[in-house]
Amino acid sequence: MLVAYDGSDASKKAIDMCLKCSDDDDEVVLLTVIPAELSESSFTKMLLPTIDLSSVVKSGSFKDKAMESLSKIVKEIESGVKKVGIVVESGDPADEILMTAKKNQADIIIVGYKGYGKEGRFLLGSVTDKVVRHASISVIVVR
Repeated sequence: MLVAYDGSDASKKAIDMCLKCSDDDDEVVLLTVIPAELSESSFTKMLLPTIDLSSVVKSGSFKDKAMESLSKIVKEIESGVKKVGIVVESGDPADEILMTAKKNQADIIIVGYKGYGKEGRFLLGSVTDKVVRHASISVIVVR
């Protein structure tokens, strides 16, 4: 079981759904994706190539914060499942969710839906919509 978590209320509901759907034989992977535009290399090289961000953003700090958040969630759910793994990736969130599910041989993906409505879906795109369209396994979308 793969649960995508970004700290939003929708992803917190995905954690709640994981707790409802899992039992003590299940293995759960918690995934946070740091969007590519926030990773130091792409941000510095593409958007601000002449500015040194090392004093503002230490290498790995996004990943460290994500690991810290996921570690707190592990404590909430570890007693109800066989094993909990933590994965932090950077890149396109939908692509990373799909690749991590495949890598970890997940049998289901649980994601939250932020509900931007019809207009938002067309303007902003939706990680959840992309995951649902391209996943080769079942996806539970939590609202």
